[in-house]
This record gives sequence, C-alpha cells and structure tokens, in this order.
Amino acid sequence: MAHEFSGVGPGARTRDGCSVELYRDLPYLGELDDILGDLGDCARLLELGCGTGRLTRRLIGPGRHVTAVDDSADMLAALPSEATAVCGDIARLDLADRFDGAVLASGLVNHPDASVRAAFLGAAHRHLVPGGRLFVQRHDPQWLRNARAGDVHGSGSSTITVEQASRCGDVVTMTLRYDRPNGSWWHSFAAEALSGNDLERLLGDAGFRDPVWHGQTRRWLSMSA
Repeated sequence: MAHEFSGVGPGARTRDGCSVELYRDLPYLGELDDILGDLGDCARLLELGCGTGRLTRRLIGPGRHVTAVDDSADMLAALPSEATAVCGDIARLDLADRFDGAVLASGLVNHPDASVRAAFLGAAHRHLVPGGRLFVQRHDPQWLRNARAGDVHGSGSSTITVEQASRCGDVVTMTLRYDRPNGSWWHSFAAEALSGNDLERLLGDAGFRDPVWHGQTRRWLSMSA
C-alpha cells in the first residue's frame, strides 16, 4: 500500500511534508526528559532524523558529541554548530564512525512501511559499537488509534487541529493543521500504531537485545547492539 506524505503552507518543506520553519520555531517540549539521565556513557551519540536540531541542543552535553543526520539540507541549516551535521537518507547511511549510542526520535519508527522501519533500525545497529544502545521513541499508540477529526491541542505557539483521520488496521492516515501567528501549515502523513511487544520484536529482529522501557508513558524503548 502506498502512503502519501505531503505538506502545504508557506516556506521550505521536507520530502515528507514537514515545515522547516515550524520545526525551527518549535520549543523543546520535554521529549527527551525520560532518557537524558541514561545517556551518560554515550560520549559519541548518533541522532537519526535530527530535523532543525531542536532535540540535538539537549543531547549535546559535557563529554558528549552528537553526529546529527537528516535528509533535508534546509533542516540542517538550523543545527547547532557544536554538532556534526550529516545530510543523508537514514536507511542508506554508511558512516566510517561507530557510536556508543543512537537516538531515533519523533515517531520515525512508526513509519507505515515495514521495510523502511527495518532499514532505519538496521542503520542504527550497524553504526553502534558492540554493546552500544539505541533509544527509540514511538508515537503514543492510543493517540494513533483514537484521534478524530476536530481534535485540537496546543504545541508551543501552534494550535494543532486534526482535519482528517482514517484507519486501515493499525495504520492511520492523518492530516494535521498547524495554525501559527505567521500562517497555517497542513501536514498529511501515515503511521502505524506499535504496541510495546511490537516495538520489542522489531528491535529484536534488527539484532538488538536487553529491552528497557523509559518513563511512565512507555514512549521510549532502549536496547543494546
């Protein structure tokens, strides 16, 4: 099944329809709070799908260097100078360096194409040192299963409205409207809801082991290579 990713609105957009300006202006919303304390031994950290560096700024710390990967040069232009920027496709990533830890955030693991999910996790595994740990953030599966047209919530300076949501099994296709002071942005995407068992199995199939869940909401799972 083909899944459309698209975006409509002012300014630059990525291949999957994300607004560069929106992500550049979005504040840190605590997404990493459940795992930051567990990254202490990751002196060399690989961030997959870094966007504009909103999370990168939190990942950089004393004794820790971040290599940040994204396939959008427009996104990478906003990256903090302390990080090493790599413009490339996560699925095909082939760096000479190996890392103590890797982060795959923003629900990228919820991609509706199973082969893409496997490619993302495979890229993470081949770039980790033996025993290096991958931290994966999934979308809230209940939100993916239950969001309905008309739902509204706030995020930073944006008001986000679900304009459309339809489902086929565990896959939801959705259009969100972001209303901001300088205009609106529409993002259409698809994602697959993943249970805890689903995510552990996906990482296990990619060669990871020793699962640890982080935070009360169980949005983050880490496993070692």
